[in-house]
Amino acid sequence: MLSHLRTIRFVVVALGTFFFAAGIARAQDEQSSSARGELYQEQIHSLAGRLLKRAEKVKCRADSCTILVANFTMPSGSTSHLGIQLADAISAELRVHGNGIQIVERGRLQDYLAREHIPSAALKDRQAARWLATELHANVALVGMFEELGGHYNLLTELLNISSDEIGPQEATTITIPEPEKAFAPFEPYDAERPGQKAPAGAPPFMRAGPGGTVPSCIYCPSPQYSDAARKVKFAGTVILDVTVTEDGRATDISVLKGIPFGLNEQAIRAVSEWTFKPASSGDRPVAVRVPIETSFRLY
Repeated sequence: MLSHLRTIRFVVVALGTFFFAAGIARAQDEQSSSARGELYQEQIHSLAGRLLKRAEKVKCRADSCTILVANFTMPSGSTSHLGIQLADAISAELRVHGNGIQIVERGRLQDYLAREHIPSAALKDRQAARWLATELHANVALVGMFEELGGHYNLLTELLNISSDEIGPQEATTITIPEPEKAFAPFEPYDAERPGQKAPAGAPPFMRAGPGGTVPSCIYCPSPQYSDAARKVKFAGTVILDVTVTEDGRATDISVLKGIPFGLNEQAIRAVSEWTFKPASSGDRPVAVRVPIETSFRLY
């Protein structure tokens, strides 16, 4: 009996020691994470202050300026959780210290990109960033890019006036990233599940032709028109739409699977909604199906 009690006491002491050590380790991790956060906060605060001092260079004044902070990217144009989080932090600093300068809510930007399925790489061009700012009723865009420098990273930022080619002076801050592969893993706002991305309630499933069945084929499918903004910058790209083709060959319930900027998603949807199809069939009867449809934009 005494031996049994000693065994229980040993287990209790061992468990207590384990949890105490685990608690210390967790506290140290939290302190380390907090310290990194405070370091970033100090850098973000300083960077935001420098940007605000230079805002006049792009005609950004308190009484007439609204800034869109775009997601920060790698040189390839891809964004990441870190790129989004640091853009959020800069946006918050500008909102607090902007002396009346308006800042577009970051949630509005993420919702827009999720709905339109526009990849970050399609927005890395300055003209695309200006267009995006216009879509969200801003007259200045703040863009940022991470640049690797021997184990450290520079975050390079610049302000862009949407109505001209004016560019504010570049402002940079150096950031130490403990796990760059994880921090910069590509992530798009539309990667997260959102209700707007799902097919409409009651929509038919995607279909592949089986024995005795066919997929829809287009009978009348004129090319979509270019938007003025896309024509101005000679943009080329492809929109992929998610479409229900009904039993009578009409395109309905159209949403975007892969989008592009300059208003071309809307142009693609407008065109496809007017297309006429030979409907899919199952056996000898027409059926409604949901299919992906590509529309390409090229200037020749």
